[in-house]
Amino acid sequence: MYAIELFLDEDADARVRRVWAALDEHGVTSLGSVPASDYHPHVTLSVFECGDPAAVLGALPEVAGLPLPLESLGFFPTAEAPVFLGVVPSARLLALHHAVHRAIAPIVDHIRPFYRPDALVPHCTLAVGVTDPARALEVAARLPLPIHAFASGARLVEVPGGRLIS
Repeated sequence: MYAIELFLDEDADARVRRVWAALDEHGVTSLGSVPASDYHPHVTLSVFECGDPAAVLGALPEVAGLPLPLESLGFFPTAEAPVFLGVVPSARLLALHHAVHRAIAPIVDHIRPFYRPDALVPHCTLAVGVTDPARALEVAARLPLPIHAFASGARLVEVPGGRLIS
């Protein structure tokens, strides 16, 4: 399975990693400390089962500088139980999301429903498999928001694990 992710600028990356560290210090396993993984702070545009990685890489747009304001805390009540920083969904971000999906639709299979156009809830994952969401939100809420993040680039990664495909 693959994901198209927007990596964050250096300052925002460091700030999200500080949130990850605080979660780890308080007994909530952050995305950054998942064993045998190489996750980076990111906002996911698409997740799909299969496709030609070279073709997908060729379809990735230039996105450096796109604002990704991280302004809220949230939790998805799903089996994966992620806690996240919510991204304010600008018109530019939503247009990019639609453009990416138009570009990859003919070359990938089984796009996950939560990432399809008109279904995206843009977010930056802090932790998954959270058994005590109130605790995770309490820890994350101690750190200052908003985080004025910007995309540093679009990347193709393998999931789970976050291994960068180049």
